[in-house]
Amino acid sequence: MSVEKTSQQWYDELRKTSNITIMDPDGWDRTNYQYSFTEELITKEKFNERLSRSTVKGNINEMIKS
Repeated sequence: MSVEKTSQQWYDELRKTSNITIMDPDGWDRTNYQYSFTEELITKEKFNERLSRSTVKGNINEMIKS
């Protein structure tokens, strides 16, 4: 069974081990960003997919490792 968390929870975990900062969250629903990022439960794979469609600042190698 896949673990599901909010994007905020996945992001908090990512930030513990990397310096990745989401500058422009293009991968998330902009019409309902609050729900999309802080309430909707998604898998880590879905989080990484959304993150890859967003503008981020930091070391891409750190993002790939996590």
